Amino acid sequence: MQGGIAIAGASPLIIPVFVTHLGCPHRCIFCNQHQVSPPMLPHDVEGIVTRYLSFSSQAGTRRRLVAFYGGSFTGIDDDLLDDYLEVVSRMKEQGIIDGMKLSTRPDMIFPDMLNRLSRAGCQEVELGAQSMDDAVLAASRRGHTRAHTIEAAALIHHAGIGLGIQLMPGLPGEDRDSFLATVDAVIALRPQSARIYPTVVIEGTGLAACYRQGSYTPLSLEEAERRTLYAYLRLYKKGCKVLRMGIPFPETLDVIAGPCHPAFGSLVRARGFRIMAQQLVARGGNSTGLRVNPSDASDLLGYRRKTIEELKFSYSFDETLPRGYVGSDGQGERACLHLGDIIEYIL
Repeated sequence: MQGGIAIAGASPLIIPVFVTHLGCPHRCIFCNQHQVSPPMLPHDVEGIVTRYLSFSSQAGTRRRLVAFYGGSFTGIDDDLLDDYLEVVSRMKEQGIIDGMKLSTRPDMIFPDMLNRLSRAGCQEVELGAQSMDDAVLAASRRGHTRAHTIEAAALIHHAGIGLGIQLMPGLPGEDRDSFLATVDAVIALRPQSARIYPTVVIEGTGLAACYRQGSYTPLSLEEAERRTLYAYLRLYKKGCKVLRMGIPFPETLDVIAGPCHPAFGSLVRARGFRIMAQQLVARGGNSTGLRVNPSDASDLLGYRRKTIEELKFSYSFDETLPRGYVGSDGQGERACLHLGDIIEYIL
């Protein structure tokens, strides 16, 4: 690659290209296609990549992937899709990038399409599964089923391409049991990455109409945190990397209801650390001192220090403690918990 040597095992440098709503066959109940920017077309891509890399301090040390987000990439008209893939292939041959990734619908994955993507250097396909409950998918007007997601995941694995899954807790018709079953079904697909976007109500959508009619109630912020934390830790324990929690760019959307927060991912992680702190303090008493890796300090203290102000524990930094753990010195005993130990206490 140009400009340096990629570090083996390092996460790739993602260069986002938004193909807003291109390839989408219809409008889902939660989507407002008028509240987003126009799509970036093939002739825009190379300039976007060049500008992005010129400002990145890590461009020479990580794999560089162009990522097509915001639409259903594999549903784009064939001629236009060929133009995108031609640009990607050319940049890859020139050493400007190392490949690409994309997001798409589960019902728009076919063997011949995966062959085309592989030839262009596709390294990961993110499927917008959103739920694995057919009743929830129908109520959300997704136009695909659980079976489509299962089949698409199998085809992606067979093609040797990485699999990502996108989930939306809180869709119409979903309850906790439905969501827990969705998480189980997603884990069975063996994804390497996931994104978790709790459902919010955006002005101008079918969901906004349902909300105003009283036929849809969004998740509370706390319930969204709990469901997201549960999914995050279940996936984490199976080796799946959760790339994002919470909708991207919430400030650009006219959200009228639902669990929208600019630091949603931080809230989720802080809730996990809060549960660990509660468990350790309960075991050791109020005099318990907690230990944490310095990199996890903000998660232990809580968003705007809410956790420490409510639980009133003392804490210290322990650089020997791996990230994701909280240690305790209470009552003469040293103990520690990992985020993966608290799943049963989340919901």
